[in-house]
Amino acid sequence: MKGVSPLIATVLLIAISVIIASLISTWVSGLSKDQETTLTNRSTELTECAGRDMRIEDVYLDFPANRSRVNVRNTGQVDETIVSIFMLNQQGINATLNSTIPLTLKKGELKTIEFALNGTMTACGNFSQVRISTLCGTDTYRKKATNC
Repeated sequence: MKGVSPLIATVLLIAISVIIASLISTWVSGLSKDQETTLTNRSTELTECAGRDMRIEDVYLDFPANRSRVNVRNTGQVDETIVSIFMLNQQGINATLNSTIPLTLKKGELKTIEFALNGTMTACGNFSQVRISTLCGTDTYRKKATNC
């Protein structure tokens, strides 16, 4: 029986090696591009969010007036914008927001955000939490309201 000549065998081995190398290089290239995109997104987030911090200072429930006031302070080094805020009772029902969102606070500024309770909270024990969100983070207030 005759086998494959050494020249043809060498050419086949080289061709197979080139094909495998090109497949691996394509895979590695795609993997490195994915990592580059992830790192770019994270570094952009870190640089854009540096010096930004928003805190809920206190919550006041005014049952006779059917409203609540949430005091929020920009404790960061730059202006910050609240993009959402929620006040939830123990059943997870949201009180009605009376203030306009988005709301921008300058560095160090304190603003009061008002909610209409509308029966969502009838006693201090019904209060669960207030959560604010900015483009760079969130803050949640779960303590007792100031007047409770």
